[in-house]
Parts: sequence; structure tokens; C-alpha cells
Amino acid sequence: MAGVSNEDTIEQLNQLTETCKDGELGYRTAAESVHNTELASVLSDYSKQRGQFVAALEREVERLGGRADESGTLGATLFRGWIHLKAALTGGDGGAIAAACESGEEVAVGAYEIVVNSDMTGPARVLVEKQARQIGEAHAHMLRLKLETRTADFQKNE
Repeated sequence: MAGVSNEDTIEQLNQLTETCKDGELGYRTAAESVHNTELASVLSDYSKQRGQFVAALEREVERLGGRADESGTLGATLFRGWIHLKAALTGGDGGAIAAACESGEEVAVGAYEIVVNSDMTGPARVLVEKQARQIGEAHAHMLRLKLETRTADFQKNE
């Protein structure tokens, strides 16, 4: 079975770059807005991680002879999966912000699954698989945080 073309690989990597840019900005915005300092630290770490993912994906695109795609950053940011974050930020509520971030991660997991299930080969595939595992871990972590904050809020209101 032949792998995907170099051009297709570059296109897929650029799409993942946009997904990671969305996550980087989404997490940064959430970290700046949440009142819980422990949660803010977690969100800030994920923002930095996504920034590192962007840099690695862009390096791979350039290694393949392509150009890192500049489109979609500010105009579409917080649109794919992170759209609910804006509403959650208004109150700085940790549970609502964790839930919004978990939704954003769900979108990222889906974007990576599409590429992982493609015929991409070589160093690009290794990079994407590694990042996909880390995004899956982040998604699971945000899901746990969402559930923990909801439980804590419920117990507080009893």
C-alpha cells in the first residue's frame, strides 16, 4: 500500500497545525480567565504544549519542502471546538472552562484520528502519532477535571 503524497502530507500537517494553534490560544485564554490557580497552571501548560506541537509540525512541513500555512489563525480561532469557551470565560468558572476545553480536545482528537488513519508514512507519521497520544491524554485529563469540578460544585451546593 503506497503512502499519501508529499503534498497531501503537507496539507494534513498544516491542518493539524491550525488545530493546535486553536488549542494553544484556547488554552491560553482559558488560563488567563479561570479563577482557580491550579487549573490555570494546567491550562497554561497545555497552551505551551500546543505551541510546541505547532513548531514541530511546521518544521516537518518545511523538511518536506512545503510552507507552513498561515491561514485560519485569528479568523477561525476558537471556532473549531473552542467556540463554547467564550461563554464559559465570562464567569471564570473552572467547571465551565474545563468543560469547554474538553470539547475543544474532542475536536483535536478527531482531527488527529483522521490523519493517523491515513496512509501517512515516515517521520511525519511518527510525529503525528506521538502528538495524537499526548492530545488523547490531555482530552482524558480535561474530562476528569470537568467531572471533578462538577462533583465539587454539586457537593458545595448540597
